[in-house]
Amino acid sequence: MTVPTTAEPAAGDTRPGASPDRLVAAGWLLPTGVAGVLGFTARFEAALARVQGALTAAHPHGTPGPSWHPPVVPRAQIERAEYAAAFPHLLGSVHALAADTAEDAGLGEDARVPTDTVLAPAACYSVYPTLADSTPDAPRYFDVAASCYRHEATSEVGRFRSFRMREFVAVGAEETALGWQQDWLERCRTLFAGLGVDVAVQTASDPFFGPGARFMRSSQLQQNLKYEFVAPVHAGDPGTAIASVNLHRDHLGQRFAIGSPSGGWAHSSCAAFGLERIVLALVHAHGDALADWPPFG
Repeated sequence: MTVPTTAEPAAGDTRPGASPDRLVAAGWLLPTGVAGVLGFTARFEAALARVQGALTAAHPHGTPGPSWHPPVVPRAQIERAEYAAAFPHLLGSVHALAADTAEDAGLGEDARVPTDTVLAPAACYSVYPTLADSTPDAPRYFDVAASCYRHEATSEVGRFRSFRMREFVAVGAEETALGWQQDWLERCRTLFAGLGVDVAVQTASDPFFGPGARFMRSSQLQQNLKYEFVAPVHAGDPGTAIASVNLHRDHLGQRFAIGSPSGGWAHSSCAAFGLERIVLALVHAHGDALADWPPFG
């Protein structure tokens, strides 16, 4: 569901490679003047397309590619998932002027009101509403992607506010979700080895358990509900999460009233990939010349 970040550095971090300047100069990124918001060159997009191809090939059931979802999701869905209650500081809310506002209102900060949408914090939040208030008669599997947003203002490489995420999601009985998590743990190891990216696998915690998530962190770690694949994305980087494999148990099944074929609430699991971060890890591992990269995708 998410690809959490490493701890945010202090303001003005001067570690080598800790700002995007080198990647801008090398022709990978395009500055916008706003921290954490970057544009991407044709070369970056060519590399990202190769990553997408490798992810498609890694899918256990075969997939033609992801279904792309919009960068905004209904506010009510995010509230139902309890994301807003757990991490309100990360959520980007869409505000707009009322239809009858005077034309000369300009930006109208005081007149703008929340709309019925928020910026998508993860791709899979568009999945669970499609199964809400139902009991599927068989496990359901999804390959989804979306442009996402987390409100983290920093200029460190890899700490994007606006980014793209691809997720492989399973919803069904408890054993379905657990099996999906374990399968993708091995598939991710194989995937990154094929990409020539050395990763460390670490247990972590995540915000999908609602407002009590921060107090459940130690329990989540003990239960191995989340694993992150960590790799350096710039010189001096001790490691940044570029992918994660997550077991949600029945939290989202309960929140969206999705029944399990075997009774009770459905369990879910996902493998999530930060597409831009994977490209940065590849650039760090193999250099700026795409011709020198291993043949994948």
